[in-house]
Amino acid sequence: MYRSVAAIIVTRKPITPAMTATAETANVGNTNNVQSLSRKPNEFLYLFVKKPRLHNAWQFPQGGMDLGETVSQAALRELAEECGTDIKVRLMDQEPMYTYQYEFPASFVRHKKRNFIGAKVEFIGAEWISGQCKPDGDEIIDFAWLSRHELDDYILNQEYKNLIHRYMQ
Repeated sequence: MYRSVAAIIVTRKPITPAMTATAETANVGNTNNVQSLSRKPNEFLYLFVKKPRLHNAWQFPQGGMDLGETVSQAALRELAEECGTDIKVRLMDQEPMYTYQYEFPASFVRHKKRNFIGAKVEFIGAEWISGQCKPDGDEIIDFAWLSRHELDDYILNQEYKNLIHRYMQ
């Protein structure tokens, strides 16, 4: 059985000079800082978070779905849990745009005593409105707003990277 997981793809669209003030209020550091929302104003940026693990640590905010939750409800809950309630988004759709299924390593299943052999991740798209990611420090230890050209330095899993590139502008 695969664990149901909801992921949220938060996109910061290119910003105009009028929007720069909103991005700057959510800014961390300068425009060369990957945590800054005002960097690369002419490009789409995507929110990636880092899990506290060695392999495949960078991903979109995501987590397991609770019984009775829709994918969009779970994705918004996970965003708030992992990134704080300061960040505001608008969902693009209520239904998942992509699904990514994979098996857990056998050692992970044994170590964690899981009943699941893997995860089925469903992705919901969202547009950034305001606020900034504030990692919880437990599930998420870092974050970055990345353009599609910066992914190779962060995302190592080729299958996951291919899925991301299909979505990105």
